[in-house]
Amino acid sequence: MKTLLDLATQIVANLSTFSGLFRCLVARVWGIVLILPLITFVSLLLIPATPAYAHGTVLKPKEVVEYALTLEKLEADFYRRAITATQSGGLNSLPKVAKNALISYGKDEAQHVTDLSAVLKSLGGNPNGITIPANPNYDAILQRNPFAKPEDFLLALQFVEDTGVAAYKGQVQNLLAAGSSGKTVLAAALAIHTVEARHAAGIRYLRQTFYNVNVRPWIRNVNEVIYNENRLGSPIPFASEAFDGFATKDEVLALVGPILTEK
Repeated sequence: MKTLLDLATQIVANLSTFSGLFRCLVARVWGIVLILPLITFVSLLLIPATPAYAHGTVLKPKEVVEYALTLEKLEADFYRRAITATQSGGLNSLPKVAKNALISYGKDEAQHVTDLSAVLKSLGGNPNGITIPANPNYDAILQRNPFAKPEDFLLALQFVEDTGVAAYKGQVQNLLAAGSSGKTVLAAALAIHTVEARHAAGIRYLRQTFYNVNVRPWIRNVNEVIYNENRLGSPIPFASEAFDGFATKDEVLALVGPILTEK
């Protein structure tokens, strides 16, 4: 017959065994609790992003470069014509600081064309196949000649640069969705995007400083842009000056299409 001491000893032993099992079980549960968020986080990093609902047509990296190169060739041409007009045309009265800015910005756009052409070629594309009209219809921007008057020119250029900034942002989701194949293009797009934004701010500053236009280097409301900056259902209030919107390819082409016709 077991004594009370024997029973007590057995109970303690059983409790010790149960305690060990319980500690082991708790450790396993906590291990699962701790590892699940890590697995989820890693999965989010490894799974390619899908295009957001508002970013329009899904483009492959090569198509994004072709699209961007078209816009850059148009911008570079616009600056070339503007610089000519400052020498012997309607833009001759532009302040010298504005003329210097045009020369600098024009060089940037020409370099963008060169670099994007190299990227497109590396993707198997043909940069020479991306063409714009010999005489683009720039009158379509303001419904009048933008090179005849400094105030009109800077307004048209603001629209051009603002749209370029928004166009690059509109392709981020497509490049993320492409995974590793989109990384090089994404890096190039982001590098160009920030320069385009500096151009847009600079043009706005020139309008404000020399022509007393009520604008700021940043976008304050949707009336200052010519693309749909508001995105229904987005958690980010793009209409606020603290945020800047994007434009889909369809929106950009709706604006640029009339320009891409022979004048």
